[in-house]
Amino acid sequence: MDAADRLPEAADVTIVGGGIIGTSTAYFLSTETDLDVLLVERDAIASGSTGDSSAIIRHHYGGDAIYSELAAWSHEFYRNFEAETGEAIAYEPNRLVRMGEAGAESGDYADAGYEVLEDLDIPVSRYEGQELETEFPMLNLDGIDFAVEDETAAYSDATDVAGGFARAAQNEGATVVTGVTVDGFAVEDDAVTAVETDAGRVETDDVLLAAGPWTPDLAEKVDVDVPIRREREQIILLEPSDEFVAEEYDMLPTTSRPGVFWYMRPDFNDGVLIATHYRGEEVDPDAYKRDPDQEILLELVDEIEDFVPGLTDAKLRGEYCGVYSNTPDRDFILDQIGPQGFHVACGFSGHGFKHGPSMGKVLSDMVAEGDTDLTDLSYFSMDRFEDNPEGHEGGTR
Repeated sequence: MDAADRLPEAADVTIVGGGIIGTSTAYFLSTETDLDVLLVERDAIASGSTGDSSAIIRHHYGGDAIYSELAAWSHEFYRNFEAETGEAIAYEPNRLVRMGEAGAESGDYADAGYEVLEDLDIPVSRYEGQELETEFPMLNLDGIDFAVEDETAAYSDATDVAGGFARAAQNEGATVVTGVTVDGFAVEDDAVTAVETDAGRVETDDVLLAAGPWTPDLAEKVDVDVPIRREREQIILLEPSDEFVAEEYDMLPTTSRPGVFWYMRPDFNDGVLIATHYRGEEVDPDAYKRDPDQEILLELVDEIEDFVPGLTDAKLRGEYCGVYSNTPDRDFILDQIGPQGFHVACGFSGHGFKHGPSMGKVLSDMVAEGDTDLTDLSYFSMDRFEDNPEGHEGGTR
């Protein structure tokens, strides 16, 4: 990341949070509006949940076509990222495969996504029987009846992308300030008027709060209650044997067994990334255990060796933990809430990187115009929690 700008005295829009959502929104606001844009980040760009992201780019979301459409828009932007922003990013095509059991929830979800992708003309395939064994000879397919392949999926590096968005926004006139903590917000006549930081006050007409797991704490400062659950997730990186790399690695998809608490994908430099998700271990994002639990590590290794026998001799390359922050229904919140000009974008974990560009566009439109043509903003409104604390039925996965 280039040297950060100095904190200004005023801005039309102040974005709080330098992850993929905040930096993408800064980019679209700076390229598509005449607004004076400021982004404030407490630490470094992508230092929070974005930096821990597995950065998978996929389109399969079961029957949730609204997410598949947004993900497809984002993927097209990622394919053209350097041409659009002037910044190069890591990008590796890798098919994503949903394994399914016939008659089970996993099978229904995989098939629903197959139908959605077909309707959207996004390349998708379905395998069963001998086709399944031919396509995935490196996997133990016991208990798996069929698979749905999101053919044009990929993965990237989330820190790479957030930094690219931030630099591109700066090049378009946005101010990006890191190492500055937001302490609160000034409100007059039920409208936000300023952001208070440890480096001074910034007068502003609009605030976009996109601070990942810290969003609920900051929203409380203007008496806004954001329903976010913050959970610790655990990640390990494996280094496969030379034999596996030579014979099977290039065929390895992004995938998991049906119904398990982990997923896997190839990683850069011939590695394999394995991560837990939605395990329910709630934590304080400022104070949580950063190393995986030994019992979880051993369980993951055992399950991966059973699922991908060729990884039995793999070495441990690295390990770390991160924080998921999700709403009760795991759907995003994109809304103006509380005082006039106070906008909240949160609940992205597990899905934020896939939708980074589309969210930047949607939020830029929302802040500047109050609506967007890219999606139905009402679906992501906080109003859904008024009648049902759990929000939508189902939610993203």
